[in-house]
Amino acid sequence: MDGVLYLTGRDIAALGVPPGRLRAALARAFRLHAEGRTHVEPKLTVTIAPGHFFQSLCAASPDLAFAATKWVGVAAENAARGLAGVNGLVILSDLATGVPAAILDGNVLTVVRTAAMSALAAEYLARQDSESIGFVGCGAQAHGHLAALREILPGLRRVACYERGSASAEVLRDAAGAQGLDAQIARTPDEALACDVVVTSVPAGAAPAAFLNAGSLRPGTFVSAVTSGAPGAAKPCGRSTSSRRTTASRRRIRRRERGSPSADPSTAISPRSPAAPPPAAAIRRSASCSSFPGLPSRTLPSPPKSSPPPRQPGAARFCRARPKPCARGRSSAAFAPIAARASPSRSIR
Repeated sequence: MDGVLYLTGRDIAALGVPPGRLRAALARAFRLHAEGRTHVEPKLTVTIAPGHFFQSLCAASPDLAFAATKWVGVAAENAARGLAGVNGLVILSDLATGVPAAILDGNVLTVVRTAAMSALAAEYLARQDSESIGFVGCGAQAHGHLAALREILPGLRRVACYERGSASAEVLRDAAGAQGLDAQIARTPDEALACDVVVTSVPAGAAPAAFLNAGSLRPGTFVSAVTSGAPGAAKPCGRSTSSRRTTASRRRIRRRERGSPSADPSTAISPRSPAAPPPAAAIRRSASCSSFPGLPSRTLPSPPKSSPPPRQPGAARFCRARPKPCARGRSSAAFAPIAARASPSRSIR
């Protein structure tokens, strides 16, 4: 196997792939999977100890003529060692011959891909007039999401950074400030949750306890709950008006899948613009279906030709930015009120 291309994290970052191209690639992958034109297996997890596990993901696409596998190691105590908590590699193989074509650093690739998935969901679900963004967790994912979401939501002006340790919050604040944003360190998680857009990226721990209250979310907030799919069940810490609205939206989507009418069309989650392209509904379900348990992962119907009724401003919109391929994953224990027991499918990019 001579001549296998190896791309380090620095090589990938130096490519400078525009965020729009990343979103377009993900949208294509979602469409291909919705049409049953991908081969994806459930994520495999090997648990060593709480907060310490390995995961393997694999997928293949005849349309793209490649197959890929991603190997990830998660060690919650790596911060004390001065190492990244999540480390991974991606192996890309020729679909026809099986010959490895490239080996890529999985850390940088994961950050840009995960942030692009959140941005793709935000393109259809977030309010266009959003002005503030709050981060709970200020590591690499927070930096990636800030860059990706600013392109979709150019009106973002204020940034709230919450982290239990002040060092990473200060780094994110300074980075956002260098981009001309009004960035402040949040003293409590509620200050971050009070923003128009919320991104949570809480690292895997030994036994994470729920500490975020969905009641602090304002109506219409877009939430991207980033999780590595760590083993462990989430314990609810209460329900809020926003979470009840989300439940109503789940019921509305399930009724639509069954073809039965809804008694309350105002609970539908719809694109922020009536002019959204026809595939938007399929993309919306793929990018944020972790809020809608029970949706089929491989046989999504074609989106309706007519635009759905406008969504009420108070309807909650949630997105998990790390969906698992064709597997039932676990949600972040930190944000238990918006936990979902099922996650959408995707093909690896």
